[in-house]
Amino acid sequence: MVSNKQESGGNHTMRTITSILIALFFSSPAFAAPLTEREELTLSLNQLTQIEASLNRAQQSARTGINERYYFDYPRIHGDITTLRSGIENYLTPARAQPRDTATLVGQYGEEKTTP
Repeated sequence: MVSNKQESGGNHTMRTITSILIALFFSSPAFAAPLTEREELTLSLNQLTQIEASLNRAQQSARTGINERYYFDYPRIHGDITTLRSGIENYLTPARAQPRDTATLVGQYGEEKTTP
């Protein structure tokens, strides 16, 4: 025979586990609000930073040099990442419109009508 204390302890544990699973399920990305374009592009910038760090580590541990017949072109991929980053950053923070060059005000608005 199981005592009520053991039974209630087991129920409490099951309720806790169930609550945690439900919380995890409803906090999953499937139920999260969709990200805006700006948020997605910002995430892309963060991912580019992570990719660059990974490439730097790979480059440091690479055993091949540029004199090898086949090698990974690290300078080129770093340049491509820089190009991608610049394009995204320029889109996210566009330059403000420059003030247009206004013509000098004349100040003479009265005209004399000439007769033909």
